[in-house]
Amino acid sequence: MHTLATQRTLVGLTLAVLSGCSPRSLLSDASTDARTDASVDSERPPASLRCPTVFRYVPPAGRAVSRVEVSGEFNSWTQPGIPLTADGMGGFAATVPIPVGFHGYKLIVDGTWELDLGGARRKYVDGTENSGVLVADCRSPTFAVVRSTPTRPAPPTSPTVGTGRYEAEVRFVPGVERAALDPASVRVSLRRDGMSRNVDGVTVDATSNTLRIAVGALADGKYTALVEARDATGRAAEPMRLPFWVEAEPFSWQGATIYMAMIDRFANGDRSNDARPTSGVDPRVDYQGGDFQGLQARIADGTLDRLGVRAIWLAPVNRNAEGAFLASDGQHRVMGYHGYWPTRAREVDPRLGGAEALRAMIAEAHRHGIRVLQDFVVNHVHRDHEYFRTHPEWFRTGCVCGTNNCDWTANRLECLFTDYLPDVNWTVPELSLRLADDAAFWVDEFDFDGLRVDAVKHVEDIAVLNLRATLHERFENTGLRVFLTGETAMGWSDCGVGCNREQYDTISRYMGPLALDGQADFVLYHAVPYRAFSSDQMGMIHVDYWTQQSQQQYPAGGIMTPYIGSHDTARFATLAAYRGQGPGLDPSIPGNQWDNIATVQTDPNVYQRHRLAMSWVLTIPGAPLVYYGDEYAAWGGGDPNNRTLWRDESMLSTAERAMLTHVRALGSARRELVAMREGEYVSLGATEETLVFGRRTRTQGAVVALSKANTPRMVTVSVSALGLSEGSTLRDRLGGPSVVVRGGSVSVSIPSWGAVILAP
Repeated sequence: MHTLATQRTLVGLTLAVLSGCSPRSLLSDASTDARTDASVDSERPPASLRCPTVFRYVPPAGRAVSRVEVSGEFNSWTQPGIPLTADGMGGFAATVPIPVGFHGYKLIVDGTWELDLGGARRKYVDGTENSGVLVADCRSPTFAVVRSTPTRPAPPTSPTVGTGRYEAEVRFVPGVERAALDPASVRVSLRRDGMSRNVDGVTVDATSNTLRIAVGALADGKYTALVEARDATGRAAEPMRLPFWVEAEPFSWQGATIYMAMIDRFANGDRSNDARPTSGVDPRVDYQGGDFQGLQARIADGTLDRLGVRAIWLAPVNRNAEGAFLASDGQHRVMGYHGYWPTRAREVDPRLGGAEALRAMIAEAHRHGIRVLQDFVVNHVHRDHEYFRTHPEWFRTGCVCGTNNCDWTANRLECLFTDYLPDVNWTVPELSLRLADDAAFWVDEFDFDGLRVDAVKHVEDIAVLNLRATLHERFENTGLRVFLTGETAMGWSDCGVGCNREQYDTISRYMGPLALDGQADFVLYHAVPYRAFSSDQMGMIHVDYWTQQSQQQYPAGGIMTPYIGSHDTARFATLAAYRGQGPGLDPSIPGNQWDNIATVQTDPNVYQRHRLAMSWVLTIPGAPLVYYGDEYAAWGGGDPNNRTLWRDESMLSTAERAMLTHVRALGSARRELVAMREGEYVSLGATEETLVFGRRTRTQGAVVALSKANTPRMVTVSVSALGLSEGSTLRDRLGGPSVVVRGGSVSVSIPSWGAVILAP
């Protein structure tokens, strides 16, 4: 077993080094990790059992270190601590016998107590943040992956005959008692779309404790191989999950178009599970019948494929509260149709279709190569939640965010969103482990591909770290990462990068190899969509500047999600209809929430602006969001006005159908062209009315031209930086004329309020 690998820094975080501080007074944003899951044996380990755990520390570049010790709950925080010795590879290491369980600890580096940056877990002890080591029962055997390789020839020989193959080599590692592998106990099963079957192609080499797995004739889709075995004494290893995909083209979250579906407001596929109207609740904020069956049908018929969607973000699916509750305005009574008021940790809300319908929907998405994210609520629960009823000490109750002496920022970790939503206290070790286990339950039970973590800045850093650690240990054995993206809502001032440094840094703080893979790009939202597209406050030079900043200011490799609207903002079409009157949350804007409701727009300029905004968001880097209804310019002010029922093509106006056709063309271009998904952003020229930029990979280039001018514009730009060969013909994926590269440049005619996407 190991605790720490190499020194790794959580991107955006810094280690607080306070000379002379005790381990219970040092607060920091560093991280730590320790292997492994909780005990895999139902037998409680004896109190005398100590399991060898390896700690390793590698000094950061340029730091001279002479002495390193480790001290924690396992040795009563003594100083001097247990010494780590130089390992000959630039680091310090020690193997320490530690009792089974979850222990807080810190490193003592040249006399200074520090959080350990080498792993992933944290634990609070007496209210103070520490590194955390989770030690399993070392008598039990474990598995280690030597090799995991899915392959698939392209194209398949037949649409009904699978050509995929999976091979893996897994090593059985005996526990400390060195009991041998029982070959007869080895079992490997293969799960796909909620169904499992035994794998016959397993070779067991008891001499080398090696299992070799080979299975062929696999159709495209997602699979998980489950490996199980016992040793000769009957002790079972924790089953190992080996998830993999068989698909024609490797998937990347970088560039994947994400579709956000609020289930109850999407499509009603089974009226038998419709909820009855709730007494006293405004019908606009009550359940309206959308369910997993409705979304599954729209996946099956290709509705999302035609938009180029590669991933679906589901609003929370947990069972939610019953009954009516007072809204923040103190007047209207509302319901938890949106899913953000959970009352059960591991139960699917039957009003959304229930567990089996959720499984079937995810299986359908996987058959289309579409990944599925669950929205995971980490900041609060409803007061009827089972955890709050049985363990109220795990939660904070008190001031409500935004009320007197309870600021949203200053009290971000402890304030309540409303008085019936107790605040999760992540400093309670039992709760932090329980919620991480809950996340693992959802990923395993329903085959989710990742989580969208809600309200990240309102919880301690331990939340994303411990979530990642648990998910990594249980599901990332093959290198297939469980995707984690977050919501860190930040404001934006109309100024340059310097005064937005805090905004970028706060969002970046939660991202890194031990935490989130990406975040919603709040800075870009507040900089561009409602300032430059729905209104004319800013021009295209401004758009170019802030799009470039998003490529430069966030951690390298971070997968940011740009968007023009979400379930927490007014609809873009409504902002465009009342352009110049602010970002859409001002009550003076018609359609803002409860009164003077926004309606479908007839102004052609609203659709022009929406078309241009979608052309921008679906051609820039990142994993762009399409909030359900964006594809046809859905209207609506603030919540609940922005969460009306989704409408299919047969219900759309002529203008809305034209918008849908345009967004489908954008989605197809993004899905077809690797450069549009994964290429870097290359600014080629901007004026107040036009913007031309390129997307470039090592092997492919594309040109995007946008204009908010009232008449067509002809622009000539150099494309030599994109690697487009002289004389090559570039075809417009949006239906315009082709152009030819001459003298390293192209001349492009951009339609009024239009877009062009050029590629070979």
